[in-house]
Amino acid sequence: PYNPHLKIASIGIYSQLHAAHRALTIYQDLGVKQIQLDSCSYLILPTLIRGGLYTSAIKLSTSILRLHGSTSKEVKDYATRALRNGLLFKAKEMATFQKERMRPSLQLLQSKGLVMDAAPLMILSDLGGDIMAARQQQQKGGGRSILPVRLGAEKGYCGNVDEDATRAEKIAIDAEGHFNAPSILHAVAQLSPASLDDFVSSDNRDMTVNSFEILHHNSHSTQGDTIIKSLRRGQMHGLLTRAIMVADVAIAPKKGKVPKSTDETVYRCHSLRHSLLRAKEFLQGVDMDGVDRVLWEACCQLCEAIIVVIHGSDGGDKSDDTLASREKAAASIIDSTTQLVQSARTSEGCSPSTGARICQLLPDRIVPLFVLLETVAGLFSRFGWGKRKRNTKAASGALADLALTFRDLLSDMLCAMSQYRSFGGGHNTVGVGLESLIETGAGLGVVEEDSIRRALKEIISSRELTEERVDPFLAQMRESLNTFEEP
Repeated sequence: PYNPHLKIASIGIYSQLHAAHRALTIYQDLGVKQIQLDSCSYLILPTLIRGGLYTSAIKLSTSILRLHGSTSKEVKDYATRALRNGLLFKAKEMATFQKERMRPSLQLLQSKGLVMDAAPLMILSDLGGDIMAARQQQQKGGGRSILPVRLGAEKGYCGNVDEDATRAEKIAIDAEGHFNAPSILHAVAQLSPASLDDFVSSDNRDMTVNSFEILHHNSHSTQGDTIIKSLRRGQMHGLLTRAIMVADVAIAPKKGKVPKSTDETVYRCHSLRHSLLRAKEFLQGVDMDGVDRVLWEACCQLCEAIIVVIHGSDGGDKSDDTLASREKAAASIIDSTTQLVQSARTSEGCSPSTGARICQLLPDRIVPLFVLLETVAGLFSRFGWGKRKRNTKAASGALADLALTFRDLLSDMLCAMSQYRSFGGGHNTVGVGLESLIETGAGLGVVEEDSIRRALKEIISSRELTEERVDPFLAQMRESLNTFEEP
C-alpha cells in the first residue's frame, strides 16, 4: 500500500498474524525519522519483541536513544545562541521543551529497557541490510539458513562468569549517562510503590495517526503500563548487575571455614539485598500473569541464595554461621525455586497461542534466570559444591534439580514454538487446509487469489525468521543445562 493510513493498518494486521518482519518492512516504508521516532515507534516496537526480531528492536531503540542524546546537545547550543541574540523567550521555550517533553520521554524510558533486555539476543548479521534479503541469499545454495548465534555474543549477560563480571562493571559505569540504556538502573533505584504514581513521564506518542480506525481499533499499551513494564526491566537488570558483581568478589572458604567478609563483599551484598527488597515491594502492587510472576520470583530467590552463600543469613546468631548452615539454607532456597520453575511449566502449555508470549518471556525472564543460575553454579563451584558433587552435596544436588527442571521448561517452549510457526503444510508451502481458505477468499471477489497467496507467503517467511532468531537461543541454553546431568 502507498497510503500511510493503509500502511499503519497493515502493520496492525500483520502484527496480529505474527508476521513481525512484514510489519517491520511496512513500517520502514513509512519513512519515520527524527522526532517521529519518539512519536511513532510505538507502532512497531512491541511487535518486534513478540516476533523475536530482537536485533531490529535494538536498532530502533538505539536510534531513539541517539535522537534524545543529540537533541539535548542541540538544545544547549541553540538556547545559547538565542540568549546571545537577546531572544530570551526562545531560549526558555527550548529549555522547557527539553526538560518537560524530551528528557522524561516515555519512549526513551521504554527504549532503555528494551535495549537492556534484548542485548544478549543480538545477532550481528542482522545489524546491516535487509534480513529477509540476506536470508534468501543464504538459501540460494539449497536447504535452510542457519544463523551463527551465541547468547551475549557482543553485549548483555550470557552466563559466562568472567564475561558477565566484566560487562557488569561496564554497565555500572555507563549507567551514569542519562541517555545510555543502563541508566534505567538509576531510574528504579529509589522507586517504591508509593512513588510510582508520581513518576514523571511525558507521553509523546502520536495517537492521531490511528484516527482512521472505525470498526476495529488496534490496542496499544497505556502510559502507565509502559512505565511499569520498563521499570520492571530496570529492576531485573539492577538485580542481575548486583548479583554478578557480588559473586565476582566472593572469597572461597579455606579449611572448611566460613570466609571472612571484606568491606567490599559486605557493601555489595547490602546493595543486592536492598535492591531485592525494593523489587519485591514494587511488584506487590503490580499485575503480572502467572508465568511472569513465578519466573520473576525464581530470579529473586536465586539472588537470595547468592547473598546467603556469601554473607550468611541476615540477622540471627553469627556463632551458628557455618559452611554447612549456609549450604543448607541455599539448598532450601533453590528447592523452592525449582518448584516455581515447575509451576511455570504447567502455566506455559504447549499451544500455538503461546508462541508470541515465549518471544516476550525470552528476554524478560528466561535469559535472566539462566544467567543467575550459571552465576550461582560458579559461586557454588568456588565454595566446593560443583556440578560433579550433586550426589554428595545438598546445594549441588538442589541446583542440578533446578537446572534440569529449567531445561525441561525450555524444551516445552521449543515445542510450543514449533506449533506457533506451523502455518499450513510446513516451510515455504501452503497446506491443503489453506488451499480451501484461499479459494473461499478469492471467491468473495474482494481480493484476488494471487494477493492472498502473496500475503500468506509473507506470513510464513516472517514466522520462519522468528524461528531462526528464537529457537537457537533456547536450544543453546538447554544444551548448556545438560552439563548438570553429566557424570
